[in-house]
Amino acid sequence: MPSLTSRSRFSATAAHLLAAVALLAHGAPQSATSVTQVKRIFVGSLGTTADAQATRNALISALRKHREVVLADSPDRADAVLTGSGEVWVKGYYSLNPRMRTPGEDAHPIYGGFLSVELKGRQNEVLWSYLVTPRRSGPGEVGRNLAGQIVKKLCEALLPAKHPV
Repeated sequence: MPSLTSRSRFSATAAHLLAAVALLAHGAPQSATSVTQVKRIFVGSLGTTADAQATRNALISALRKHREVVLADSPDRADAVLTGSGEVWVKGYYSLNPRMRTPGEDAHPIYGGFLSVELKGRQNEVLWSYLVTPRRSGPGEVGRNLAGQIVKKLCEALLPAKHPV
C-alpha cells in the first residue's frame, strides 16, 4: 500500500495535468516555431507617432478581412506578435501649373515612406519580417497602402507552401 506522501504527490501531479489539459481545451496560445503555425496574431506597436498609430489601425483593419488570421486581444493570447516601425514624409509636390515653384493651392504632395515589420514567436524569435514602400501616394492613403502590402505578404507567408505533386 502506497504511503500518504506518495498519494499526495500523485494527486498534485494529476491536478497539474488536469489544469494543463483545461488550458489547452480553452484555446491557450501555443508556441509557434514557424510562420505557417501562426494562427493568432497580436499587432503591437509600430512607433509613437500619430502616423504610426494610424498605420497600426489600418494594419488591424486589413488583417480583419482575412480568414488566415485571428487577431488576439493581448500578446499573451497570441501565437505571435507583429511589431515594427515606419515613417511617412512628403517628398515633394506636383501641380498642373508648370510655373508654380512653391507649394500652393494647386500643389499636391508626393509622399514617401516605409513600413518594416517583424512577426515574433512566443520565445521572441523572428518568424517572418518584411519591408514595404508606398506604391502610390494619394493623400491619406499611404498608411493604408503600406498596411495592405504587409497584410498581403503576411497572409501568403502564413499559408503552408504548396509543393507540386
